[in-house]
Amino acid sequence: MENDQIKIKFENINSKDEFLLETYFKGFEKLKRRDWNNALESILILMEKENVVSGGDYEIDNRTDEITIKSKDRGISIGVSVNTDKTTSGKFDLSNPFGKGGLIGFELNAGMYKNFNGSMIFTDRFANRLSLTKSTQEPIIEDKNFKIDETSLSYSFQKNLHKFSIFSSDGHVSVLPINTNKEHLASTGTSYKTGFSHIFSLNKNGETFSQYFKIHSEIALPIVSSCSFLKSILTYSLDYPLYKGLRLKSSFITGGIFNFTKNSMIPLSQRFFNGRDYNFEGYIDSSLTEKGKSPYLGGNFFFTFRTSLLHQLKDNVNVMVYHCIGNTVLPLGNNNTFKSTALNLFSPNSLRSSVGIGLSLDMGPVDVECSIVKPLSFNSQDNTNNFAMGVSVKA
Repeated sequence: MENDQIKIKFENINSKDEFLLETYFKGFEKLKRRDWNNALESILILMEKENVVSGGDYEIDNRTDEITIKSKDRGISIGVSVNTDKTTSGKFDLSNPFGKGGLIGFELNAGMYKNFNGSMIFTDRFANRLSLTKSTQEPIIEDKNFKIDETSLSYSFQKNLHKFSIFSSDGHVSVLPINTNKEHLASTGTSYKTGFSHIFSLNKNGETFSQYFKIHSEIALPIVSSCSFLKSILTYSLDYPLYKGLRLKSSFITGGIFNFTKNSMIPLSQRFFNGRDYNFEGYIDSSLTEKGKSPYLGGNFFFTFRTSLLHQLKDNVNVMVYHCIGNTVLPLGNNNTFKSTALNLFSPNSLRSSVGIGLSLDMGPVDVECSIVKPLSFNSQDNTNNFAMGVSVKA
């Protein structure tokens, strides 16, 4: 580029000069020389955010006023990790794959229980995201008795404070031929689904008061699915400052699956599970269901309400105390009505609750929490836990 004695060149960037100049340097020639540094720093921040450069930097030749924009790295990231849930993850990311910014990534996860998850994700420079995911779980013994195969395709985009996602998926649940357990057989089937989700987040007074709302709905198509149903999840969370570093956080999440097919049960993979669809501290993942039923069968309806107080210790570390209450039910018969299900869900005799104390670490868009927890009320078949560690999305 050469306008009014300004020259700009690019190094180690996988994009055409015309695209870079038109997208990031339009009108740059009108700036005064003393404003160049601030403008270039802002441009590089934007280019890194849109994955056009990785480790961006610039140089200005004081003799010729020539500007050089360069990417220090090639934008390739490879990582392998062993996770606390006994899975191994491998990840590969490539920035700016097609010269227009964005990111393409591949991720593989394998677990000791014959679990496998693979995903391919493309995110453009505007944060629109297209992803293809495949997951399998082979049957083992007892609670791990189901074979689950799922494939999903989703696309998400953002408009101001709103984020939208549309998706379609197919899932299949089966058991080993030797399995004659009626509960297990009733939990098998095939689902072809389509759906959407909408996230609305709002910050007031900077970042001191924030709210988060999400609605997620999907429908299993009739005829092609063994069981046609509507599945919805509602989430609301609030983060409110109280006094001198003391904050109140509360969250409410509820979900329900409405079965449209008589004499057919919701497949296991579509039900709600603790640790996947919601997080109930004090209870082991996938260990909650209706009173008197097998814990690993999940639930068709659930709710959790959590209230916590946090006090800041350091810039990104908070001590917290919290209380959780909730329940889940699994109506398996054909005589259940919405009224009877709601009464069971909110019955005082079956509600679970827990209290905890621990630390919350601010990690940007999420909080990492570690706490000691005490279940207060629970059912005899529940698998409880006195230590909790998890990640929560900020309001």
